[in-house]
Amino acid sequence: MHNRQKSVWSCKLKLSYVYLTRHHWLAFIKRCNMKSRILLALITISFFSCQSESDNHAKKEELKTLLSDYYNAMGKKDLEKMKALTTPDFVMFEEGVVYNNESAIKSVEGLPPFTVTYKFDSINAHLDKINASAYYLREATLTMQDSTWAPMKFLESATFKKDGDKWKIRFLHTSMRK
Repeated sequence: MHNRQKSVWSCKLKLSYVYLTRHHWLAFIKRCNMKSRILLALITISFFSCQSESDNHAKKEELKTLLSDYYNAMGKKDLEKMKALTTPDFVMFEEGVVYNNESAIKSVEGLPPFTVTYKFDSINAHLDKINASAYYLREATLTMQDSTWAPMKFLESATFKKDGDKWKIRFLHTSMRK
């Protein structure tokens, strides 16, 4: 019984604090004239707008780096690196074929040595705390046996999952741009 009374008393104190804080905030706003209210609103909005834009840009760059690292690992046929950058249930759709990391490596193993560079553009991303999705354009320049194919253009989309403090790729869909 004593714990319940303590819990109820704690709840009443919290509610009183919220009421007092809200009450003081409202009293402050009522004392301000209209110009001050507008200025306060603009400052608040601009603060949150600037903060979220720079945070969003940094997160987009993090996803872009992750995608670039994944494609570079595939080009180097580094299965362990590819697995480190993806979730265990990772899947990729490319031109109507379904791949996982192992089958993606097998698809490039038979190729002669090559180098490839990537350029990502027009990344549109939506992120929350543990999930993200993006669609973007990717250009690849491939050099193999003294021949260069450039640029190969792709339309892609991807989903990501937060694992601890790092993003991992959950799904990739890629198709050649026409």
